[in-house]
Amino acid sequence: MQQESNRNSLKFHANGKLLLSGEYVVLYGAKALAVPLKYGQSMEINEHSGADFTWKATHPKGDWFEALFTPQLKLLSTNDKAKALKLKEILSEAGKQAKNPVGFSGITVNTHLQFAPEWGWGSSSTLISNISRWMDVDPYKLLEKTFGGSGYDIACATNHSPLFYSVTNENPKAETTIFSPPFADKFWVVYLNRKQSSADAIRKHTQSGPINPSLIQRISEITELMTSERSENNFIKLMKEHELLIGKFTGMEPVQSRIFHNFPGQVKSLGAWGGDFILALSQTSPTETKKYFQTKGFHILFNLSDIILDTNHAT
Repeated sequence: MQQESNRNSLKFHANGKLLLSGEYVVLYGAKALAVPLKYGQSMEINEHSGADFTWKATHPKGDWFEALFTPQLKLLSTNDKAKALKLKEILSEAGKQAKNPVGFSGITVNTHLQFAPEWGWGSSSTLISNISRWMDVDPYKLLEKTFGGSGYDIACATNHSPLFYSVTNENPKAETTIFSPPFADKFWVVYLNRKQSSADAIRKHTQSGPINPSLIQRISEITELMTSERSENNFIKLMKEHELLIGKFTGMEPVQSRIFHNFPGQVKSLGAWGGDFILALSQTSPTETKKYFQTKGFHILFNLSDIILDTNHAT
């Protein structure tokens, strides 16, 4: 995360994220592969004359959300009550956790999300990360009390390279790694326009019974192999095995057999199954790959190498 400041202003930035492996089971201790993105969320805090506390959020299409509070966080006005109340919850919780709570009187906060909020690239985690930095609290603890989740997205917010992420005895561990297969330019990230609620998915899968330790072990092995495998065909086998294992665990059908059964390559879900983005390893040309997905109605897609933030391979 970047931070800049002058006498009356503070600026923060947190990176967005994608989870390439370990979805769902990272909650149970599996090692996951996560990548920070070049796109994130910035936050600027300025003083203004008057006592009110003002919050304004924008995204690539313009204004997104705004709210006006008293210094005690009583909501005075907003264009989205649900978002305003969630923001109040986050700020109140951060205030409880802070050793030296900040004051909200005469403060204006402006945030800018660099991607569409419905994409699931981390609008919540980047917000938590930035607020935690501003109010000097532990972002993992703030996440736990507000949105929940494994915390891999919090790790991505402040890292600038791919990473292994795991949680052991409630202690998060992020370890930078290298993800640079020789066929990296054949990975595509495709938006399904069916965003799933991460919080709902987390609640569903933390309420289930005991998990098979062999599943945790194998997903962790696949995660590590994904960073070292140099064979495209073997990588496809890893993706397919990962999908089958998670499909069996969740009771859901893998996205390739459900929607992309004739895709020339391999497809796997990213994050909560059934929505957000998928990862596709294509064995055809970029032009043919785009044509395949666009013909099926999926017009938002990126080459993975174009969106990953990776200072190990900065260009």
